[in-house]
Amino acid sequence: MATRLTPADIVQQQLDRLGVARPGDVGWVHAANNRAKLEAALADPSVHYVEGDISLGENGQVIMAHPPATTSDLLFIDWLHATVAAGKGAKLDFKTPSIVESCLIEAKRHALGRIPLIVNADLLVGPGGKPVIFDPAEFLALHKKHLPQAILSPGWTVDGNGTSYSREMLMEMQALLRPVRSPVTLCFHAWFLFTSWPDVKWLLDQTPYTITVWGKVDSPELLNWLRKYTNPIRCFYDVQSADGEQLSVSSKQ
Repeated sequence: MATRLTPADIVQQQLDRLGVARPGDVGWVHAANNRAKLEAALADPSVHYVEGDISLGENGQVIMAHPPATTSDLLFIDWLHATVAAGKGAKLDFKTPSIVESCLIEAKRHALGRIPLIVNADLLVGPGGKPVIFDPAEFLALHKKHLPQAILSPGWTVDGNGTSYSREMLMEMQALLRPVRSPVTLCFHAWFLFTSWPDVKWLLDQTPYTITVWGKVDSPELLNWLRKYTNPIRCFYDVQSADGEQLSVSSKQ
C-alpha cells in the first residue's frame, strides 16, 4: 500500500521540484498579469513561483487582471500553458467567484503533476477589509473536489485603514480550515503581520500551516523585523520594495 503523503510532504515535494530548501527561499513574481511581465518572469532563473490574478473580463473571457481592470493582453489558459512549459510554480489568485471551478479543472488537466500549484482567494474579512465576494465553504469544496493536491492559500480582505489581524479573525480562519487536509499557507499583509505578530505566532503554534507574507515593505525597519522574527522554514515571502521590486527576505539568514 502506498504511503499517504502528509501536507508537509506535499510542500516539501514542491520545494524539491523547484530546487529550493525552504519556503523562504522561493523567488516570486507578483501580479504577472500581462505578457511582458509573464515572459520576463519565466525567463528569470531566480523566479520559482509566478503569481497571477484571475478575473472575468468584460468580454466574458477568463483573463489575467486585478480588479478593477477588466481587460488584459493575457488569457488565463495562455498564462497557465506558458508557466507549465517553463516549469515554474503557479499561484492562482482568484478575483471572480464564477470562474473558480472552470479554472481549477483546467489547472488539473494541464498543470497537475507537471508544476507546483497554489490556489488563493480572500475568504474572510481582515483589517479594514471589504466584505468578501467568495463563499468560503464553496471555495474550499471546489478546491477539495478538483485540486486538493495544490497548496491552499486563503487570505483576508484588507485595506490601509485597518490596524491588525485580531485573535478573532485568526480563530475564524482556523475554524474554517479545520476540515481541510491539504497543505495550507495563510496570506498575511506584511505590515499587518508586524502589528499582529503575537496572535499570528499563537496561530502558528496551534497549526502546521505556513504563512505567505505579501505586500509592500517600504521601510528598512519592517524588512529587518521580517528577517529577525519570521522563520523561512514556515514563511513564503512575496514582498516588494516601495518601487515595486521583489525583495529577498531570507537571504541574510
